[in-house]
Amino acid sequence: MEQVRITEPTLLLGEDGNVLKPGYCTTNLYVYNRENIKAHPSRIKEWDFYQISNDRYTVQIVFGDISFAGFGSFAFFDRETGEREDALSVIPLTFGKMNMPRTTETPHKISVGYAGTKLRVVAAKNKRYLTADIRARRNRIKADLELEVMDGLESLVMAVPFEDLPGYFYLNQKMNSMPVKGYVEIGSRIFEFSPQNSFAVLDWGRGVWPYKCHWYWGNGTTRLEDGSLFGFEIGWGFGDMSAATENMLFYNGKGHKIGEVHLENNNHKDYMQPWVFSSSDGRFEMTMTPEYDNYTSSRIGPIGNRCHQVYGKWNGTVVLDDGKELHIKDMTAFCEYSDNRW
Repeated sequence: MEQVRITEPTLLLGEDGNVLKPGYCTTNLYVYNRENIKAHPSRIKEWDFYQISNDRYTVQIVFGDISFAGFGSFAFFDRETGEREDALSVIPLTFGKMNMPRTTETPHKISVGYAGTKLRVVAAKNKRYLTADIRARRNRIKADLELEVMDGLESLVMAVPFEDLPGYFYLNQKMNSMPVKGYVEIGSRIFEFSPQNSFAVLDWGRGVWPYKCHWYWGNGTTRLEDGSLFGFEIGWGFGDMSAATENMLFYNGKGHKIGEVHLENNNHKDYMQPWVFSSSDGRFEMTMTPEYDNYTSSRIGPIGNRCHQVYGKWNGTVVLDDGKELHIKDMTAFCEYSDNRW
């Protein structure tokens, strides 16, 4: 497939609410003109999902407005022991009132403070600051995390429609390769995160979505033996991807676009068996050996989600734009299968 690269600022939606020019870019050149959305307000979904991981621990801080509700959520889990702490603050029937930013590449703030859960992100030019102060049932939880955004950091930005659904679309940006320093404090215990082995991804999503949908999403960052920073982003199930895939390699902050990625052994019966991935252009040949399934399931009335977010060790070979091969050994990363009713 020939992918369409956007090279200049482009309005996302026409007056009819449809994506004007589906494609991808490595910095967000799409102008999210939300006022042109013509779909029912209940179909609009907007979120900023931050995930920080090292070799053992994962933190997830999410801000979202999915129309039926606005929310802020916090999760911390130990992938060796399965121990976890969760907190959720829900504001019903927001329908856009959270005023989620129309781009993530300019300074902004988002905060949620309700029912004993205070979450905040402050985005500056080269930093992101994430804080949490939560009065949970068992423990007081605090977090203070600083994400480094290197100069010239490229990301994967994609805008696509949904086939046979006029006015439905998905605008997404994945910011990878952000080293993290800071801590999470749970009761009397402190968990440190070092920029040498702790990395963040931002999943920034804006769109008009069908009620039922499912997808695969995989992501990770690591330091190679020579100190280089390598990461990847793969995904499918997010709409009509005939103009662009959601697949990219990252090497020292630069994006390297790759073709369609397939899961060779699509097994929904045993998520802890090896996952084998292959790309249409031969540039992403990887196997994940699972170690931990971060399974979550929730349902509130008609809204529900089931997700197997599986972490493991990734091994294989990737090829950069210049033909250079990278041999990846025991990289910690994840891939998820998510089934949604929203």
